[in-house]
Amino acid sequence: MKLFDVAFKEMRQSFRSLTGIMFMFVVPILVTLLFSFLFGGAGEGDSFTLPQTSLLLVNLDEGELPDSASFGGNMTGNQAFNFSPVASMGELLVQILQGDAFADLLTVSVAADAAAARLAVDNQEVNVALIIPANFTDALLLPEDTAVIELYHDPGLTLGPAIVGSLINQFADNFSAPKIGASVALAQLAETGVAIDEGLAQTVIAEMTAAALAQAQAGAPAVVVQPPSGITREGNLLSQLLGQILGGMMIFFAFFTGAGTLQTILVEEEKGTLPRLFTTPTPIPAILGGKALGTLITLTVQVTVLLVFGRLVFGIQWGGWLPVVLAAAGIILTATATGLLLASLVASTRQSGVIYGGVLTLTGMLGMVTIFTGGQSSPAIKTVTLLVPQGWTVQALQTALNGGGAVDLLPTWGGLLAWIAVFTAVALFRLQRRFA
Repeated sequence: MKLFDVAFKEMRQSFRSLTGIMFMFVVPILVTLLFSFLFGGAGEGDSFTLPQTSLLLVNLDEGELPDSASFGGNMTGNQAFNFSPVASMGELLVQILQGDAFADLLTVSVAADAAAARLAVDNQEVNVALIIPANFTDALLLPEDTAVIELYHDPGLTLGPAIVGSLINQFADNFSAPKIGASVALAQLAETGVAIDEGLAQTVIAEMTAAALAQAQAGAPAVVVQPPSGITREGNLLSQLLGQILGGMMIFFAFFTGAGTLQTILVEEEKGTLPRLFTTPTPIPAILGGKALGTLITLTVQVTVLLVFGRLVFGIQWGGWLPVVLAAAGIILTATATGLLLASLVASTRQSGVIYGGVLTLTGMLGMVTIFTGGQSSPAIKTVTLLVPQGWTVQALQTALNGGGAVDLLPTWGGLLAWIAVFTAVALFRLQRRFA
């Protein structure tokens, strides 16, 4: 009963602190609400759509396709493009970007003057101006030619210009093969002693270009939309995004709650109330255990409220109940063990503010790298995040979010148990020696 009395006292102090309430509940919810409004709303019924990018095209291409490589008709495949006959690669690129396949992503208009297009971007009349150079066709077909496409955009934009740039790169890559092929073919002909004249070179280039255009007509769609790797169940994209954000905030501030709650060990030690408590018949393990239990219960309330709030308000599908419970338990236990360790290492409350703020902020940010990238990180980056306990808790929560089962959480839980065991053992050893 003494252990529970101490735990109840710790809980009352935690929930009486306005600052503690702000960091436990208000800040994570407000950050998630901010992202929700930025991306168009909250709730399970909302859908996430990419904003359209206004694109102004300036086609200065003066080149001409070889006669045998002229292009017209329809592009077949899953995405249908209707083209009128085009005479240059610049016209072909304009027709593709104006096609229905990209109507949801781009609002395309055409201008004749590059300076006017740049001015339209400067005046925020359009988001992006794409200026196709005069030698665009020659650069894509002739082995020795190169060209630079100008992508002029508002420096405050990132997503729209990135989409346009990706489409341009894909277009250029599709026609790099015939250019390379023509170069190799002409080089091999020269090695065999064949005289390379302008007519032969034009014939080789034309045949390579015609083959590339024919392949493009029968090719797969230019853009394929698919869920991130690891997500096996259907879900709302906005809810997935908000789940990552709210989950990251929950983990980040849970470690602050654990450290802040157990900081009462230092406060009471400096005030003299803790040494007086040790003179009573209550054993030291019961006192320290009560403080740890109060932190566990406080964290359980914090994590549970945020999980339920995210599900009811933002429509976040956290995953199956057992994986979510295991992930939540990992967050609660690891945050408590970390707070206990920090309390044992810090000598006074004067040191605690700097150490708690610095250590927990740095380790928290490192552990949340995969949150910032939406779960799409290289194996090396994911390994680096596991150098701190927050990284393991993030991995556990992301496994549940991505539809993983309890079995999928076992390796992560093994790592969490190692952190918990080491931190708790070191903390108890140091605290027992300090208060012996």
